[in-house]
Amino acid sequence: MRRCFSTLTKTEIHPWFITGFVDAEGCFNIIVSKTKSELGWRVQARFIIDLHLNDLDLLYKIQSYFGGVGSINISQTRQSVKYSVVGINDIINIIIPHFEKYSLQSKKLIDYNSWKNCVNIIQDRKHLTSEGLNKIVSYKAIMNLKLSEQLNSAFPDLIKLERPLHSLNNNPLDPYWISGFVTGDGSFYVLINKIKNQVNPRISVNQSIIDKDLILKIKENFKISPGNVYVSEKNGNAEWKVFKLSDLIYLITHF
Repeated sequence: MRRCFSTLTKTEIHPWFITGFVDAEGCFNIIVSKTKSELGWRVQARFIIDLHLNDLDLLYKIQSYFGGVGSINISQTRQSVKYSVVGINDIINIIIPHFEKYSLQSKKLIDYNSWKNCVNIIQDRKHLTSEGLNKIVSYKAIMNLKLSEQLNSAFPDLIKLERPLHSLNNNPLDPYWISGFVTGDGSFYVLINKIKNQVNPRISVNQSIIDKDLILKIKENFKISPGNVYVSEKNGNAEWKVFKLSDLIYLITHF
């Protein structure tokens, strides 16, 4: 079921919160699908945030921030909601300018830059040529979702691009970015030990080990550097855990 944007949902939300949340939950996607056109392929750029149904109100706030562009689709079966922007003019005039001003901080920036290159090709209508289409598929190949077997078979002679390395800048993280990121990928929970009669509240942010430096930067962004970062080579993740009561009380003042 699709629900259209409503002016009743307009609520101010900080730009850096948006970027932090997209770093955690957003997706920059390029769809290349078969069609009966002369070239044989259709290309579409998408900006997507896919969440649980409980977060519908947050998606409306995000849509409101972006001026109401895009659509929100609700699946009662999957208990999910998806915000999608596919209009090329909306992407060029609204979505990209936001992320150029409020830059992504995680490794998702690599996908965004490849996605933006594809959008530029589409804007120039070069995706309607074999050369432009091949460039788009080459960029898609180094993005997070990579190529399907169908595309690998259909484009065997692609120019191989190297996926760029991601390095953090030296600027401190904006507090609103941290709140947005933790809203997407953080956990606030309580462990109860009945035997020892203990109640242990905790905060956790878990990411791929590729973003270990970002997790460390989040921790160090707070003056007292609360909690610890645990890196597991075996599981391929890095987790910031905070369980000391004084640290938790300090973080409550932020959130």
